[in-house]
Amino acid sequence: MLKIKKISMLALLISAAIVTTACNEKQTAASTDAAKPAQTQAESGDVKDNSYAVGVLFGTDLKGVMDAQKEFITYDQDKLLSGLKDTLDGKVDLNNPELVNTLKALDETLKAESQKKAAEQAKKAQEDGAKFIADFKKKEGVQETQSGLLYHIEQAGDGEPIKPEDTIKVHYTGKLTNGTVFDSSLERGEPAEFVLNQLIPGWVEGLQLIKKGGKIELVVPPALAYGEQDMGQIPANSTLYFELEVLDVTPANSAK
Repeated sequence: MLKIKKISMLALLISAAIVTTACNEKQTAASTDAAKPAQTQAESGDVKDNSYAVGVLFGTDLKGVMDAQKEFITYDQDKLLSGLKDTLDGKVDLNNPELVNTLKALDETLKAESQKKAAEQAKKAQEDGAKFIADFKKKEGVQETQSGLLYHIEQAGDGEPIKPEDTIKVHYTGKLTNGTVFDSSLERGEPAEFVLNQLIPGWVEGLQLIKKGGKIELVVPPALAYGEQDMGQIPANSTLYFELEVLDVTPANSAK
């Protein structure tokens, strides 16, 4: 599993580097020699060497790991580089009991710190969510369903009521309670299409309150969103805020 993960990461980093290079190619070509600072090693020609370039990718990955863990682990860079060199030179026995025990202890430390941080984030998300819900309830026109979903209809829309099996085309923006946008079709510049009953319960319930052309604000408590799951940008126990506009509705029984 470890080898597969590392290979995937390398492929991802290579892809990112290629895309970045392609996007910046014109800007780089436009630079004049007079505008360039004194050359560093990375600018002197090594970047054209495959070995150096792959080393940069691995170094970028490694630096990201070190930065992410620096709050609770301090790595000795010289020893880290020594370990890399010994491994590349074939001098390391990966079954060495002391090495195995060191890595196991490190893994346990990382897991414990990760769980601690996740628990702290989940607690804060729950507290922030409760405050956000209380404040949103004070907004004029806000209503609450029996499940605890808060909604504010800006425009009801027209046509037939939306059913859970229908396909909806929507523009939406999703935010955490601190205002951070975690997803937005508007920012992507393209509406999204979903079968309604495949979405989080808060959407399934809330979008049935409006029709085609309708606009609605939803405040979705954790139980109607992702609950205790940590979804990366969305910590566990997060209350979510959405602005939605239903652009089109395709009934489930419509002719294909």
